[in-house]
Amino acid sequence: MRLWRITMARHGATAFSGIGSRNAGGRWTPPGRLAVYTAEHTSTAILEMLVHMDPAHFGRNFVLIAADLPDDMSIDVITEADLPRDWRTRYEDDELQQVGADWLDRAQSVGLMVPSAVAPAETNIILNPEHPEFAAVTIHDPEPYLFDPRLLD
Repeated sequence: MRLWRITMARHGATAFSGIGSRNAGGRWTPPGRLAVYTAEHTSTAILEMLVHMDPAHFGRNFVLIAADLPDDMSIDVITEADLPRDWRTRYEDDELQQVGADWLDRAQSVGLMVPSAVAPAETNIILNPEHPEFAAVTIHDPEPYLFDPRLLD
């Protein structure tokens, strides 16, 4: 499975370390926990970045990074049916972050597949960089990425 992550170029070298999530947390994981947020498609990665981006940073240097997971890699799945009805309007919510914290504590899989709040028919995969299987993830070199300026029109 190929996954994608977009980040500012200056964070490219640490994009799969989990330190960004550890510092700030996210929808599915609380601050203080290492986790790497990725998307199954570049378009979903773009949308996920745009919803968090200050328009003033739109023209800055970004990179797109691919990561390949072996087909037999362990991934847990959370579906919309597993979540509260209003999950999409909750961000940095204790209940949702507990989902990720529990998954990290169980350490039974390297990945957690969750629906994208921006595009619920699409999925994001959160990776646990501390899981033993993470060593089998192939992380490709960052490639420069320019957002289409029409996205801000």
